[in-house]
Amino acid sequence: MRSPFGFFKHRRGRLARAVVIARALVARVLVFARALVSRVAVLARVLVARAPVGVRTVVRAPVAARALVARVPVFARAVLSRVPFFARVVAVAVVLFGVGAGTAGLALLAFDPRSSAAERGGAASSRSDLASATAAPTSFVVTQRRAPRRAGPAYYRSITSRRVPQSAERGFMPLYREAARTFGVSWRLIASIHRQETAFSTAPGTYRGLNAFGCCAGPMQFNVTNGPVSTWELYRQSFRQGDRPRRYPHRTRSHPSIYDDFDAMMAAGALLRDSGATEALDGGSWSAAYAYYGHDLFGVGYASEVLGRARGWERDGFCLNCPVDDTLVARFDDAYGVDARRQLLAAERHQKQKKDKKRKKRAGKASEKGSEKPERRRVPRRSRRDAGTTKPPAARAPASPNTRTTTSPRPSTTTTPPPAPTTEAPPQPTPPPPEEAPCTGLSRLFGCRG
Repeated sequence: MRSPFGFFKHRRGRLARAVVIARALVARVLVFARALVSRVAVLARVLVARAPVGVRTVVRAPVAARALVARVPVFARAVLSRVPFFARVVAVAVVLFGVGAGTAGLALLAFDPRSSAAERGGAASSRSDLASATAAPTSFVVTQRRAPRRAGPAYYRSITSRRVPQSAERGFMPLYREAARTFGVSWRLIASIHRQETAFSTAPGTYRGLNAFGCCAGPMQFNVTNGPVSTWELYRQSFRQGDRPRRYPHRTRSHPSIYDDFDAMMAAGALLRDSGATEALDGGSWSAAYAYYGHDLFGVGYASEVLGRARGWERDGFCLNCPVDDTLVARFDDAYGVDARRQLLAAERHQKQKKDKKRKKRAGKASEKGSEKPERRRVPRRSRRDAGTTKPPAARAPASPNTRTTTSPRPSTTTTPPPAPTTEAPPQPTPPPPEEAPCTGLSRLFGCRG
């Protein structure tokens, strides 16, 4: 027969095991909670570090306020302790209001939307890393309101003369070849444009904000401000057609990103392919490089320099810091640049002639209007002058002194009185007295005595 004590002993063993399991679960939950709290704290520190200067100032404002209150002199606290309660409340409110106003003022002074290019670039890079692909237009800090300018010869001379470390070839070569394989263009053409635009991503501001001209960004300097749909928005999804390498120099967290090297290279390959480039460094590639910069006079020299550098690499091997062969540049310019330059000059002359014709037409219309207006103004003036003036009286011979003349005034249309006669008027004869009528019988009754 089984003893009851064995039953309780068996139950007690199960209860002990359950307690042990519960303790282990509680310990694991506590470890997980501590790890979660630590990760949240790290993430908060990272977000505060990446926030703009004004936000960091506002976040740290309570700490500064507590430190300021803790450093109040002892005599001030003693004075506050001796005054009535209501006065103390008012004093504390005034102090807190002053501290808050001062902190807000410091935050407003620290937060400048037109800050330096480095601060704006850092903010833009952090947003571009954390933003999604569809938020590309809002990931740039476009602060200028003037029309974007174009880079000129001085800018590209400074870019192409920069010394580039040899490690750039090892990092960017897989990206060039992948873009060339995907879109059927020459990888030397992509590399030459990369050298021309940002000196293999070594130019300042390549991975943050916009360039010095406020229009382009990224290692391949895609335009993000040209129209409602910019060039980058048209080609930013091109990275989906290729295989992304595991490692390359600058890889962002979200894609597509204009600051990601692979995304930028793939977009450049797609743009060059659509502009007529092929695997050969011929006229199609020259036209694609010409369209990459823009159709103007400087773009002609830009395309010739890009193709000359690429042809030099094809002849002598890839070289990061080798200068461009001027003879190759001259050959491309003679082959393709002369005709393009002639067409541009002809178009400029045509536009100038059209503007001159319009200006002359406007000037002719203005002169006609100016010649008509004085005539319209003179007509009423002349009529008013004719209506308001009279002809001067004709000169008369002087009268003889022995004769008496009388002059009768003529009717005049003016308000001026007529001139006085030069001779005296003759005396008027006195009229005879009226004759009395004879009295009648009826008039005698009323007193007539005739």
